[in-house]
Amino acid sequence: MQPPCRQRLERVRNKLVEQKLPALIVFSRANIRYLTGFTGSAGVLIVGRDDWAWLVTDGRYKLQSKEQTKGTGMKIAVTRMTEKVLANILKRSGVQRAGFEGRYCTVAFLERLKGELKGSKVKLESVAGIIEGLRAVKDEGELVFIRQAAQLADSAFEHALKVLKVGMTERELAWEIESFLRTHGADAIAFTPIVVSGERTALPHGQPSDRRLRKGDLVTMDLGAMVNGYCSDLTRTVVIGRPTSEQQRIYRAVWEAQQRGIESLVANQKGKRVDSIVREVLDKYGLKKLFMHGTGHGVGLEIHESPSLGQRSKDVLKPNMVVTVEPGVYVPNFGGVRIEDLVLVTDGKPEVLTRSPNPPKILSV
Repeated sequence: MQPPCRQRLERVRNKLVEQKLPALIVFSRANIRYLTGFTGSAGVLIVGRDDWAWLVTDGRYKLQSKEQTKGTGMKIAVTRMTEKVLANILKRSGVQRAGFEGRYCTVAFLERLKGELKGSKVKLESVAGIIEGLRAVKDEGELVFIRQAAQLADSAFEHALKVLKVGMTERELAWEIESFLRTHGADAIAFTPIVVSGERTALPHGQPSDRRLRKGDLVTMDLGAMVNGYCSDLTRTVVIGRPTSEQQRIYRAVWEAQQRGIESLVANQKGKRVDSIVREVLDKYGLKKLFMHGTGHGVGLEIHESPSLGQRSKDVLKPNMVVTVEPGVYVPNFGGVRIEDLVLVTDGKPEVLTRSPNPPKILSV
């Protein structure tokens, strides 16, 4: 059986055949890791359609690149003159067209590369989504790490509930979450934890502040772990003490919208349709206009990746895609609620990977 990276390279080459591209220049660190196993911070990959590939990196990663790409069949060039080496590889390969990841390439780098190719027959063409589309469908090895990351997120939320108390600041609670993840098996945090309270829960991505938690506050916690490069994502909103009727009403609307969204995650479903199902529920409660972001996104080597569950999504769900479902309602000068789970699309019923308590009535702490 071939190593996963070798199989992935073959799938990329099949895509290059479909798009009639002789070669692809890869700049995204996540895409490079996916195709080669290389985790260094500096590197450019060229994948040739005709069974060749080069990883260009610098002297800091001479040994690491050789070790991590073992079994992929690619060659490694260690140099500081990246543009010149890339140009020479392309010219020697005989290709006349090469795609490049325009989203991840700076204008300055592109101009220098074009300068090195001046006078040659090689033409560069910006392309997008070739590798991201492949990454959207996870293999079994990837799912192992995502499941572990999801379990760590659940454990961190459980810890947060134990230490949360009136008088502590949002920053202190966020640090409790982060330090727990870092000391209980996570290689890193998937992103800086979001902890907001009271009226600040109306900020979808508010950063933790020195505001102290008070009785009656809504508290939203958004957190994720990283295991072997793979991420998890979990959000819960709780209340300190007894909830008001309006807090309970908003929470119930978001919870119901999330449940309907999760149920709709079936193979061949359109991402846009999942989003509309969630909005239909919130509209029933008169809250649709207070939901100002997409319903969800793919999670893997990056915390936000394909597919998208939003109003403008063109994605269609396939088995083994991992996505979030995270509706939210945000009321200025009052507060907000967001509930988010990580879900695996299967051939049948979707599997919720994050398993933190998610009751139909807001959790009181």
